[in-house]
Amino acid sequence: MDIQNIPLKKIEGNKLQLDLDLQVYSIDTIDATAYKFTGEYYIFKSTNSQNKNLIHLIFEAKNGNDIDESTAKQFCNELLDQQVRAHINKQFGHIRDLIVEEAFKPVSYE
Repeated sequence: MDIQNIPLKKIEGNKLQLDLDLQVYSIDTIDATAYKFTGEYYIFKSTNSQNKNLIHLIFEAKNGNDIDESTAKQFCNELLDQQVRAHINKQFGHIRDLIVEEAFKPVSYE
């Protein structure tokens, strides 16, 4: 994958900016994914002033190491994983809830 094919750019101070479309990914999915990367990176989130459907994420390494496109690729893979989890939960979450409810029902000994 060439860096020009993903909405990514290097910015000043060894930072990366990744632009995400809110019509493709929910804000909850973006937040859940970003949270998983907060151990290694400072992540700043802002909206685009010209396009409200675009979220800018800026990554800065906590340890001062170089940031390259592999960070964005890992983030995108995790983003897809989180989005699929959200879709599955929306579609089948009620079944999980019924199973948990049934599993924790009190047992009557008669």
